[in-house]
Amino acid sequence: MINLLLHELPESVEVGGIDYPINWGYRAIILIEICMFDDTRSEEQRVLDALNIFYQKNIPPDFSEALSKLMWFYRCGKQKANEDRKGSSKKQVRRCYCFSQDAPYIYAAFQTQYGLDLNATKNLELHWWKFHAMFEAFGEELKISKIMYYRSVSVAGFSKEQKRFLNEMKKLYAPKESDASLDDKVRLTKRNAEMKDYVRRRAMDSYGVSEGYMSKMRI
Repeated sequence: MINLLLHELPESVEVGGIDYPINWGYRAIILIEICMFDDTRSEEQRVLDALNIFYQKNIPPDFSEALSKLMWFYRCGKQKANEDRKGSSKKQVRRCYCFSQDAPYIYAAFQTQYGLDLNATKNLELHWWKFHAMFEAFGEELKISKIMYYRSVSVAGFSKEQKRFLNEMKKLYAPKESDASLDDKVRLTKRNAEMKDYVRRRAMDSYGVSEGYMSKMRI
């Protein structure tokens, strides 16, 4: 396993014995997550756009392995979030953030805690694994941390007044998109054999990523 303190971070992945350069920056991965939760488009189009973003429009012919390597990179080299080391199922992990809805709070958190302006051109090359480590280490005093707490906390065991407050906060900051994890989304996608065949055919025809998404994120 790659150690963030000791090793160089991956800028390519091996699929079918071939090294493929990848879009390893944090903006690309945020764009992929936003893309995958965009319910205004078909599942096929979402997956194709995600793969094209990650592989820079050079999708490997082995769709299943290509998607697995994307998710390996997304998880920063860790095993699946919903499995233990023996492969047995664990409780599903739910998202308590949204890169679209929470963008101002996440931007402010990086600026406040690290003095890092994510909108500055010099920070365009921040590796996703570095971004993820910093995101996971947010202090509890930050607004985004409080919002994620409100969304995820169970009100069981709290006093009546505390429950009322927490429920108000849950309503105020309710996520506008599914709280399913990206792992869950991808797993369901991979189970759909018909969709996989469709994606493979389209990928081989050099389907291109949506220009609107690329221009919005300046990738």
